[in-house]
Parts: sequence; C-alpha cells; structure tokens
Amino acid sequence: MNFWKKLIITSILTFAVFFTQGIIDHLPAHAALHKFSFNGEQANGYFIFDDSIRGGAPIRPDMLSEYDGSVVEYAVNIGDEISEQGSQSPERATHDEARTIVTLLRPELVKASPNLPKDSPQDDEFILFVPKVARQSKYALSVRFRYPENTFHNSVAQPKNVPNQALMSVHPYWNFPITMGKVKFEQPVKTSIEDIFSLPKNQYDGVGASN
Repeated sequence: MNFWKKLIITSILTFAVFFTQGIIDHLPAHAALHKFSFNGEQANGYFIFDDSIRGGAPIRPDMLSEYDGSVVEYAVNIGDEISEQGSQSPERATHDEARTIVTLLRPELVKASPNLPKDSPQDDEFILFVPKVARQSKYALSVRFRYPENTFHNSVAQPKNVPNQALMSVHPYWNFPITMGKVKFEQPVKTSIEDIFSLPKNQYDGVGASN
C-alpha cells in the first residue's frame, strides 16, 4: 500500500512540475519598469523606462546607446519656465516616442561625433530625450543627468541605480545636428532609480497615474 501511495504522489508531483513549466514557457514577454526621479531647488520630475528595450547607435555604440521608445511616461518641471509631461501613444512611431540615452563622454566619442563640443567633460550621462513629434514642437527636449566618469562602469546599458546627485542640464530648443540649443537650466539635483514592477508588454496604461 505504501508503494502505491508513493507512486501516486510522485506522479502528481511530476505532473505539477511539467504543468507549471508549461505555463511559464507560454507567459507573454515581460518588461521590467524603473522610475528615475530627480529633485532640486527649482527642478523636479521623473520618467519611467523599460529596460527590455534594445539600444543602439550609428557611431561608437560602445560609448553611446539610444533606447527608442523606452520611456513609458515622463514629467519635467523647471521653475515657472518648463512644465511638460507625456506618455506613449499608439499613434506615434517608436522613434518619435520619448527615449533614454546613455553616453560615456570620452575623447574617442567626441572625435567621432563632430557635433559634440571639443571641450566636453569626461562624464557618464543618463539622458531623457523627447523628440519634437512627441513634444508637438519644432524643437526636441533633452534633459541630461551627468555623473562622474566610470559611474556606469564603462557600460552603455540603461542603469538600474545611480548616485544620489547629478548635474542636470536642460536643452528645450534641441534641433540636432543643427544645434543643441541654449542650456535653459543647469544645477545639481538629487536623483534615484526605483523598480516599479514587471508586467506584460502593451499593458502600460495607467502605470504612473498615481504619481
């Protein structure tokens, strides 16, 4: 009798393992979302980004990577001058959506990109970039957070954590490669990244509605 009980229990456990594995194998692809927040004397805001988006760049991809369509939602407030927010829209192409950019400013990258100032500091940058289409403007918006060299350990992957302070610069008149536009704001701010949660792709609606 004990033999048959053990056999039945073993069969049930085996079935449960295969059944569970089958469910996992057929789950939809999940995206891990992270919230980058910043706060300073005259600036505050956030952006929520998807770390499953693949990056790339036409030049020096080891020092520069753009993540098209990676930003699910964002809000940027700079004193009384800039107050913008937005989220993804099914009516826009992926390249026209807000995105993150990771840049390792090094002499090799500056040399390969004639549009970068020759005196660019050797910083690591995490950038929120809002194209002109998403912004409904003739200019794009570039919000840059600069950290000391090697903060990202020579990686252009989207960071999962950052130091608690960055030098923030805002370019609201970005028309690259013609001009980067005048810097409207440049001050130190406190920064942080927190995990939001994982969820099936295409189910982003309302992710940051409570923020």
